[in-house]
Amino acid sequence: MIEISAIISTYNRAHFLEGLFESIMAQTIDNDKFEVVIVNNNCIDNTEELCRRFMEQHPEIKVHYCVETNQGLSYGRNRGIAESKGEFVTFLDDDAVIASDFFEKTIEFFRKKPHINAIGGKILLKYLDKKPDWYNPFLASLLGYFNIGDEEKSFRKNYFRGSNMSFRRNIFEKYEGFNTSLGRVGKQLFGNEEKELFYRFKEQGEEMWYVPSTIVYHLVPIERTYPDFVKRQAIGTGVSQRQHALVQGPVQLVLSFVKELTKWFASFFISVYYLFTMKPAAAFMIMRFRWWVSKGFMTRK
Repeated sequence: MIEISAIISTYNRAHFLEGLFESIMAQTIDNDKFEVVIVNNNCIDNTEELCRRFMEQHPEIKVHYCVETNQGLSYGRNRGIAESKGEFVTFLDDDAVIASDFFEKTIEFFRKKPHINAIGGKILLKYLDKKPDWYNPFLASLLGYFNIGDEEKSFRKNYFRGSNMSFRRNIFEKYEGFNTSLGRVGKQLFGNEEKELFYRFKEQGEEMWYVPSTIVYHLVPIERTYPDFVKRQAIGTGVSQRQHALVQGPVQLVLSFVKELTKWFASFFISVYYLFTMKPAAAFMIMRFRWWVSKGFMTRK
C-alpha cells in the first residue's frame, strides 16, 4: 500500500535531480510504502533521459512520469496531485535533497495527529560552493532557508514553505489546489502560491503544523548567490506579493503597500547596524533587495 507520494515538478534542472533521487533511495521506510511522481514541465534539457534511466535502474521504486504542457510550477504541482495515489502527498523541489527519515517522520506525524491535514518542516542550506559575503539571517530565506525552532507547533503568524510542505490527500478533495495565476513560470521567479494556499486553507478552518523533524536541504549553487539572481528573485517576490494582494482585493493591496513601507524602515536600521559592525556587503544587499522587491511590487502586470 502506498502511504506517501513524493511529487517532483521540474523544469530544466536535470543537473540537480540525481542528488534528489539518491536521497529518495536512502529513505528509511520500505519501498512499497511510497511512490515518486515526476512532472516534466516542458523541460528542454536531458530531464526525460535522466528520469527514464532512474526508472529503469530502480524497478523496485514506484515511479510515475508525466509531462505537463501548461507552463508553471502551480500547474505542475496540481498535475502531480492528480497523478498520485498515496494517502499523503509531499512536494519535493528539484534543487533539494531530503533527510533519510523524511518520509518516515512525515507519515509518523500524520498518524499521530489525524485531525491535521497539512504540515511544513525545516529547510536547511547546503552550499555547493561558498556562503556569500552578503549572507545574513534577514536574507537567508532568499536561499531557501526556513527554520523556526525545534518544537512541533501550530502555524500562527508563519506558514509552510514550498520546499517542505506535505498534505493529507483528502484536503485536495475538499479544496482546490495551487492557484495557477501564482508561482514560478519558466525562468520567471514569481512565488506566493504556497502562501496563498496556506491562508486559503486556514480561512476554511484547517489547522496546520510546523514539524521540525521533517528536514529538507536546499541546494545553493554559487550562481544563486550572485546579485543578478537575487535581483530577479526579489523583483519576482514583489510582483508575486502584488498578485497575491490583488487576489484578496483592493483593501489588501493597500495594506500590502503599507507593509512594504514599514519594511523599508526596518531595512534601513538593519543596514545601519551592519555598517557599524563592519559588514558592508550585508548592509548593501539588504537595501538593494528592498528596492528590487518594491520595484516588483509597483510593476503592473
